[in-house]
Amino acid sequence: MQRAALMATILIVDDRPSNRSYLAALLGYTEHRILEAEDGARALAITRAERPGLIITDILMPTMDGYEFVQQLRADPALRATRVIFFSAVYSERETMAMAARCGVATVLSKPSDPQRILDAVAAELGVAHGGPAPALPFAREHDRDLPFDLCARLSELERMCMMLAGERRVEALADAFVDAARRVLGADCVALCLLASTERSVRHLATHGVEGGLLAACALDEQDLPGMLLRARAPLRLDGDDALLATLPRRHPEVDHLLGLQVHDLQHPLGWLYCTRRVGAAPFSDEEERWATALAAQLAVAYENLNLYEVVQHHAAQLQLEALARADADAALRDSEHRLELARQVFDSTREAILMTDADANIVAANPAFEETAGYRESEVLGRNPRLMKSGRHDAAFYAGMWACLERDGQWRGEIWSRRKNGEIYPASMSISAIHDEQGRRTAYVSVSTDLSALKAAHHQLDFLSSHDSLTLLPNRTLFNDRVQQALAAARQDASQVALLLFNVDRLSRINDSLGHAAGDAVLREVARRAGELAGPTDTVARLSGDEFVLLLTSFDDTDDVIYCAQRLMEAVSRPLLVGEHDVVVTGSIGISVYPRDGDGPGDLLKAADAALTHMKESGRNGFRFFKGEMNAEALRWLALETRLRRAIERDELSLHYQPQVSRLDGRVVGMEALLRWHSDEIGPVSPADFIPLAEDTGLIHPIGEWVIRQACFQNKAWQNAGLAPVRVAVNVSASQFKTGAVAQVVRTALHDSGLEARWLEVELTESVMLGDSAAAEAQMAELRALGVSLSLDDFGTGYSSLGYLSRFPLDKLKIDQTFVRDIATERRSAAIAQATIALAQGLSLAVVAEGVETVGQRDFLGSLGCDVLQGYLYGRPVPAFEMAQLLAKGRIVL
Repeated sequence: MQRAALMATILIVDDRPSNRSYLAALLGYTEHRILEAEDGARALAITRAERPGLIITDILMPTMDGYEFVQQLRADPALRATRVIFFSAVYSERETMAMAARCGVATVLSKPSDPQRILDAVAAELGVAHGGPAPALPFAREHDRDLPFDLCARLSELERMCMMLAGERRVEALADAFVDAARRVLGADCVALCLLASTERSVRHLATHGVEGGLLAACALDEQDLPGMLLRARAPLRLDGDDALLATLPRRHPEVDHLLGLQVHDLQHPLGWLYCTRRVGAAPFSDEEERWATALAAQLAVAYENLNLYEVVQHHAAQLQLEALARADADAALRDSEHRLELARQVFDSTREAILMTDADANIVAANPAFEETAGYRESEVLGRNPRLMKSGRHDAAFYAGMWACLERDGQWRGEIWSRRKNGEIYPASMSISAIHDEQGRRTAYVSVSTDLSALKAAHHQLDFLSSHDSLTLLPNRTLFNDRVQQALAAARQDASQVALLLFNVDRLSRINDSLGHAAGDAVLREVARRAGELAGPTDTVARLSGDEFVLLLTSFDDTDDVIYCAQRLMEAVSRPLLVGEHDVVVTGSIGISVYPRDGDGPGDLLKAADAALTHMKESGRNGFRFFKGEMNAEALRWLALETRLRRAIERDELSLHYQPQVSRLDGRVVGMEALLRWHSDEIGPVSPADFIPLAEDTGLIHPIGEWVIRQACFQNKAWQNAGLAPVRVAVNVSASQFKTGAVAQVVRTALHDSGLEARWLEVELTESVMLGDSAAAEAQMAELRALGVSLSLDDFGTGYSSLGYLSRFPLDKLKIDQTFVRDIATERRSAAIAQATIALAQGLSLAVVAEGVETVGQRDFLGSLGCDVLQGYLYGRPVPAFEMAQLLAKGRIVL
């Protein structure tokens, strides 16, 4: 069966000859029999005649497209079981997968695709044809729609909105500003925002755009239908097309084809709901826009909470002032007249503070509506009873004795007291009790005015908690953790014990964020925090320092074996599978360990040591732990010193260029060369490019160094020509970091002008990473370089994305086959197949080809058999200084 899978007939269907040649070259190096067709009609005839085991077809083609071709296959009982792969770049991935699912195609490859992915897909499909398991049908995955404006504009709009919300103290203006920003950021036709009152049982404010607020008012809190059901939504809700939930929107609502809705909430309470809609024919809301909506809602929640807190503070300040006025008015009313008594009654009834009046024997004679709302008792239920019915039980007899003593002595008592509501709930209150006397000085009554402090204390408690804890995991943050470490170290110094820090990362969390979204990543972080907390002892502390970085403080252990055991348990806990949504997720952790007093005497020293150990652990493979060693710090200091020396390398004239020849295989002529950067430090000697090039990239030094390389290569090449040597093209490497600055063309233009070198004798080598990201900007820069007359080559082709789109879209002149394929080209079939496909593709596109890393005669001959005639590598010579390269140019050729 394996032999049959290897010797299958494969039909390639594509209207572009270069695409057919590429696939034929890639697959033809195997033992498969390859057939070709330029459209669906021709492919159908060949299929009926040849009965291929597998068909690889484009979709958009003349005469008969790929989709109709596959439909014809499925309609023919004799051809229905033929395996098919869609290989297309015209449709979006979502559209291609949808078409594939409708006609029973299991595998979809997008142009471009990695050569290895193509080979694996073919092997999988041929395995199915001979009884193997079928690959899963593709599922439709929504792609982001085209943004209404760029990311920078969205961020600017978000920043503008945050600044407006931060200073807003009116809920109407806050809501209107948010709705306007949400409409702009999310490109919505209709936006509606509902903000709840503090009781969560009524609507405080309803703001809309594109829909009448009156339509939504009646159903804003109805959790059975839209939009009220968003109040119980645990995750953002996206609806499209004829989804039944869209029919629950109020009648006369503007036409809706797409809806994105979510709950607005803080850590504990719902604050309201938000939804946006688009009309029929508009693009659906994307994953990216869902994340933007979540971010907008989070900013609104913070602003609304701040506004509520501000109102609470203002309310209490006003009520305290009203309390004084009410008390003064009541005293005046009792002394003056019935009119003043009536005025006091109005104040008594209207104030928001709870007022309770008793007779001289402390029996309740009156209670205002605010008291009824606060305590939960109706006035009729407490008349004639003693206020001790609201006694909380939190104060002892001495507290009440002191209160009565103060009333007897001063006629007034002020303070905080715990009271009990009718439902049994205990709450804090700020209370003022005054003794009332008649004209003869006899005590006739007591009046208490109290303010419920539960909301204010809860707000203060939340602010205090968030200032010292991480809002996502609720673990201590860096500030609280440093305080805990200080305490642990002080205790350890007293009893001569040890303290250990286990600094750990969740490995490759970014993959989960990229594939499942940041909400899934946050869920993983919360679960990791919970599991780590279960391992911590009563005196230990788990904290989240930042991002995916946690730390465990161990304060009670006997020796290093206990720390190792804890690290192993922590790794096992982190690596246990966890369910995120509908996905089983497995992550691992890397741990760096430092121990007091061996590795440091303070929190900063111990964290730095643990971080160094963690860095070494991740560099050596992750999913493990490592203790700090002194040489780790020495290594970090070495890199710091290396950066300092690299910054002075240009001014000290320590950099130089070496040149490696590019040779014609046919006659040994030197037809070009590559300029390679070398650094010989006066202090530490030669430094490997593998060390200082990444360092230059990380620190930004690559920009001045890269400019120096371009200028030096131009001046040296012109000097060789002035000396009478035959002119050849010199190639210089330009990093993606340099290219993204947009200044490469100007640097090249200046270097050519200053040196006098003709542009045709300079070649700029780029890597595939240059073309990722802002491809339009990269294309513009490359066009500018071509306009100067400079040649462009794509280095290391085949190691990255190997995009056919790059080759057809960007103005390239040359491909360079990476040495990783050349090294095993004569012994490893896949390397040979990829090299052969690359050469065939380049020739089909009229591009020159250079093979790097040629070290043996066998490699030279094999490449020659594939049609590659320009070679570079140790077989022809190592990189040499400029004076040795001049000698080689004088000879003109290299004879092996």
